[in-house]
Amino acid sequence: MRNIITTAMLTAGIASVLCGCNKNEPANPASNMANPPTTMPAGSPAASMENTKSPAAVAAPAVEAVKSAANDLAAKFVAQATSAADSQLGPIASELTTKVQALSAAVGANDTIKRALDSTLQSLAGGQDSTALASAFQLAEAAKLTPEQLGLAKEVGNLASAYAVQKNFSALEGAQGDVATIVNSLRKGEITAAIPALKNVADNTHLTDTQKQLVTSVADKYAPGWQKAGQVLDAVKKLPGF
Repeated sequence: MRNIITTAMLTAGIASVLCGCNKNEPANPASNMANPPTTMPAGSPAASMENTKSPAAVAAPAVEAVKSAANDLAAKFVAQATSAADSQLGPIASELTTKVQALSAAVGANDTIKRALDSTLQSLAGGQDSTALASAFQLAEAAKLTPEQLGLAKEVGNLASAYAVQKNFSALEGAQGDVATIVNSLRKGEITAAIPALKNVADNTHLTDTQKQLVTSVADKYAPGWQKAGQVLDAVKKLPGF
């Protein structure tokens, strides 16, 4: 009987020890692997990489903002021209903004050209036509333009000139035919055909000082030295036999 009790007590003690050891065992690592944490600890290299954006990602919103501003400027300019009493201004403005946007896309990151394009549209919209033409004419003189870009730059200058001539001289007394010739020729890029008409408008006796300055700047661009040539012709006509 004593042996039986002793054996039972020994068995119970061993079982108790075994149970205590099982309670202190660490959790199964495999169970943790099945449910990994979804967030990286703060300050870890992985967390730092997650929070660091590439330069392209940071710059993208700024580029889109610039494009949006340029598009808004073009839209406002066309709307203003379309609402003018002269029905010819709207179509010319639409052609001009199309070429402006094409050149802006073609030059990519060339901010100098893009600023000149914005200045041209802003000046035309603000009634500062001489300033607008100065900006437009400078485009074709910019360095390192590709042949395609140079062609677009010249078209922008031609259309800006056509817009300014139509706006400022369409009602000039005795000049309607010449103005139509200038505008149509510039829109087609046929510069030679516009030169005689430009000279006629420049010699019109009804010009205001502002008009005289504007048409002179256009004529000087497309026919450099035209004033001197005209003075020589006048002198020749005064000679005997002419």
